Parts: sequence; C-alpha cells; structure tokens
Amino acid sequence: MGVGLHGDHIGGERDAARALISGQAAAACLIDSNHLLFSREGVLPAGSTRMLAQTGTYDHCNMTVAAGAPADLVQRFGELLLSMSYADAEVRPLLDLEGLTAWHDGRTTGYALLDAAVNESSFYDASGAVTADGYQP
Repeated sequence: MGVGLHGDHIGGERDAARALISGQAAAACLIDSNHLLFSREGVLPAGSTRMLAQTGTYDHCNMTVAAGAPADLVQRFGELLLSMSYADAEVRPLLDLEGLTAWHDGRTTGYALLDAAVNESSFYDASGAVTADGYQP
C-alpha cells in the first residue's frame, strides 16, 4: 500500500490506517501529524492503536530529478521551491498539500532506519521494483 503516491501521503496513510482498523493490515507506517489527525477524525478510534516504533526525524518530502535533466532548469526549480514563503497566501496552499511550511536544501542523511526496514522486509529488489508478496498498487 502506498508506493508511488507522488505526494499523497495523507490519502495513502489514511488508507493504511483504515486497513489497520479493519484488520486487513497488522501494522501501518504513519507520520506523527497524520496519526494525530486520524485520531481526531475518528479514523483511528481512541485507544485502538499503539505505536510499535518511531524513527528519528527525516525529510518526508523530496524532489528528485533525472540525471540528464538540464542543469539550468534544475537550478531554477530549486530556486523556486526555496523561495516559497508560508507567509504568502497564494503559495501557502501548495505547501499545505505536503504538510510543509518551507522547503530546504536536499540531503541524504537521516534515512538509515527507514532504509534498513525496507531492506529487511525485502519490499523492493536491488533495482527498486516492488517484490513484496501480495502488494497491490
């Protein structure tokens, strides 16, 4: 569930929470803010779930470009993202879609626990293809 959501972490995580409550899943991975939101909404009734583990902080929204992308366009795209201000009423809804108040320069640190969990579960093969039994996009 939830692979390739292309920014829809709230919808995919809400589906995962519903699967958990209905018994279709034994566990679900959620970001803290969505767990709180789903509890307030009643998707996760009070006392119906417990946290098994929590990762350290990591960047949940990332932009990636193809190796052959024109450098000038990549640079301009980065400049546009970094210039977005939550104080700008026109831009704020775009940031809200991703649960952000600002974009920051990219980094590759902070993902070790997530990477280990994905590798341990054999969810993907070495080329990035989903190999998990029963996965249905």
